[in-house]
Formats: sequence, C-alpha cells, structure tokens
Amino acid sequence: MVKAARIERSFSRTTLKILSSMALGMFLAALDQTVMSTAGPTIATRFAQIPNQSWLLTTYLLASLITTPIYGRLSDGFGRRLLFLVALVLFLLGSVISAVAPTYLQLILGRTVQGLGAGGLLSLAFAVIADLVPPRERARYILIFVAVFGSSSLLGPIVGGVIATQSSILGIAGWRWIFIINIPIALIAIYCALRFLHIKQELHRHSFDWWGVVLFSIFVLSLLLINQTSISPNISHWRPYLIFLLLSSAIFFVIVERGLEESALIPIHFFRNRLFVITLTASFFSGAAIFLALVVVPLSVQVVHGKSPAIAGLLLLPVGVGNLIGSGWASRSIDKSGYYRWLATVGLCSFALGFLILYLNHQLWAVTCAAIALGFGSGFLTQFGSVVAPHALGRKNRGSGSAINSFTRQLGGVLGIGISLTAIFQHWKSHGSLTLANLETAGNTLRNLDAATREGFVIAANNVYLVSAIALLTVALLTRWIANERLE
Repeated sequence: MVKAARIERSFSRTTLKILSSMALGMFLAALDQTVMSTAGPTIATRFAQIPNQSWLLTTYLLASLITTPIYGRLSDGFGRRLLFLVALVLFLLGSVISAVAPTYLQLILGRTVQGLGAGGLLSLAFAVIADLVPPRERARYILIFVAVFGSSSLLGPIVGGVIATQSSILGIAGWRWIFIINIPIALIAIYCALRFLHIKQELHRHSFDWWGVVLFSIFVLSLLLINQTSISPNISHWRPYLIFLLLSSAIFFVIVERGLEESALIPIHFFRNRLFVITLTASFFSGAAIFLALVVVPLSVQVVHGKSPAIAGLLLLPVGVGNLIGSGWASRSIDKSGYYRWLATVGLCSFALGFLILYLNHQLWAVTCAAIALGFGSGFLTQFGSVVAPHALGRKNRGSGSAINSFTRQLGGVLGIGISLTAIFQHWKSHGSLTLANLETAGNTLRNLDAATREGFVIAANNVYLVSAIALLTVALLTRWIANERLE
C-alpha cells in the first residue's frame, strides 16, 4: 500500500511537470485573446486605424479557430509534443512580429501568426491530459487549466488597458510591451516542453486532408465575416456573397469528408455519436453564454448604473470565483463517482438562472449574484466538455475530440457575442433610445446617458437575457438523452 501511494505521488509530480508547459501556453493564448478588448482602441489610434481596430481580434480568432481541429487531428498521427512545440514557436514568432511591427498591416500579420499558434495551445492541453490519466482522474488536472484560462481571460482586459495607455516603457512604446512580455513566457514554455513533455501515445496516421482544410478554412472565414458585417457597415454589402460562400463550402466539405472517411480532417461518423454531438451542443451554448456574460455584464453596469469601466471590470471577478467553485465541485464529483451527465444539466441550468436574474433585476447585488451563477455554470460545462469529448470518441481520436470541443466552444463565444450585441444595439437604436445626439450630450461615453436612454438599454438587453435563458434550458433538457454511465 505504501509503495502504491509513493508511485501515485510520483506520477502526480511527473504529470504536473508535464502540464507546466501546457499551462503556460494556455495562459499566453487566453491572455492575448482578451487583451485587445481594452488595448485595441489605443493601438488602432496610434496607427490612425480606428475603423479597422476589430481586425486585431478577428484575425487572431480566425487563425485560432481554423487551426484548432487541424492541431487535434495531426496530433493523433504525429504526437502531441511535436504539435505543441510547433504551436509555441508560431505564437512566439507572432509575438515578435507584433512587437516590432512598423505598420498596422504587419501588426495584423503578427496577430494572425499568433492565432495560428494559439489554436494548438488551447486545444492540445486537454488532449495531453486524456493521454496521461484515466477518465475519472482527468477532472483534477483540468481544474488547473480552468484556473489558468479563467484568470488569464480576466487579466487580459486589465493588463491591456494598463500597458496600452502608457506612452512608453523603458523607451519603448507602451502597447508594444503587450507582445514583448509574451516572449520570455513562451521561451520558458518551450524549455519546459522540451524537457518534460514526454508521453506515451499510440499514433494513428492518415493521409492529410488538404481539401478538407481548405474548405473548412473558407467556411470559418465566411462565417466570421458574416458575423463581422453586423458590426462593421463597411463590409455589410458583401453579406449575400459571404452567405453563398458559407453554404457552398459547407456542402462541399461534407461531401469531401464523407468520401475520405477515417482520413478526413473531421470524419463525419463522429457526428453519429450521440454523446459527442450533445457534448458539442452544450459546449457551443456554454461558450456563447460565458462570452456574453463577459461583455454584457460590464456594459450593463456602465450604462444602467453609470459606473466607470474599471468598476465594471471588477464585477467580472464574481464570474471567476463562480468558475473556480463550479469547476472544483465538478472535478471532485467526477473523481469520486465517475458520473458526468448531471454536470451538463446543472451547468446549463446555472447559466439560465444567471440570465433570468439579470432579466428580473438590474441592481448591482443582483448583477453580482448573476455573475456568480454564470461563472458556476461555466466551471461545470468546461469540466464536462473537456472530460467527455475525448472520452466519447475513444483512445484513437482523443486529440480530435478535444480539439473539436475547444473549437465549438470558441465558435459559440464569437457568434454569441456578435448576434447578441447586434440584437441589443439594433433594438436600442430602432426604438429611438440610442442616438448620436444622446452620445454627444453624454460626452461620447455610455456612463452619462439620460434616464430614457438607459431604460431603452434595459428593454433591449432583457430580450437577449430571456432568449438566452430559454435556449440554455432547452439544451439542458437535451442533455437528459445522454446515457447515465460512469467513467472507468
């Protein structure tokens, strides 16, 4: 018994060393995903590119989303270690290009290269855990990544706002330090991966699906651009062509993937697996819900209560607290019992509860309670998706299952934000509550709007909150179709 305990402790230490580089990589990818929410306007102003500031985030997300399933599929055939090192090197290269970029176009190029690396950093970590430990023990280690991802996502806007507003640091433009600080962290992660990331993995190589990659890339690109047309009027006239491109690429992608079977980038037979499909559905709505919370909660606090962006940002802390509590509880439950179906149901219901609280009451105490409930739901669903997606597809396709789940969650976040914000602002404007005159009177800030305009926002936001709650409860009912089995 003593010997077994020593082996278990040794195994845990070895596992934690392996996961150190993965955690650093995830920290970098998550931080640079949210840092532009506050730093973007400042950087775009320095280059006189305010109308194009959204591309700093869009190109990063586009590259990340396209490469996420590619990394997963390739890692099943060539090994997690090699692909993770490739992702780290790409992210490091993108950070260097961004840090020294003399023009806005080159900065966009650097952000794109960063995104090409981020797709692997965000998805391969969960696949490595699936290789290292049995299903019931995975939740304990996933908790580390949940804490890293949650803290870096919340730190991103704060770090970006503080650094970008500095005119210079040590003689270098302040905004460039957003990318400079990535360099030593990425180098440490590469060193840790080279030294510790040695895992036993059964490789399953197939011929690479280049046609699938091209069609999948066109599909994701057109989907994100359609989402962008609702925000940027400069490209709104391209929407009919983008919709045609979206549908045609989707049809041809399905045809190609069906023909390639096991060699496909995303084999169609994956989606005959009920557990996998329901897991992806839950992850999609979970991503949409948490991204919506991270954007709309601070916006609501500024508009309805007239608080500063700093105070509004602090109200995101309860989301992080709820996330850690929910993830910790889910981790302990999976480890002890092995049952996982109830995690998805409770997590989705917690999300729905958070939006119902926001719908019924806009007081600060209610917003805080809603933030905790939303974070709690995110913790449950992150554990559920990260453990169940690779488990559903079996040992042979763990990397693909983990990567597709990560892709789906991120895609849900991007589309959820785009659709929800468009719905809120369109309703706000169409009812005459938000006008250019309102903003000019308020000094071009959402903090100082008049009472009628604030009331218009409440009505517009309530519609989104109610629809979100109903959708999440519907998906919660869908999860009851999952067999109530135990992980081995």
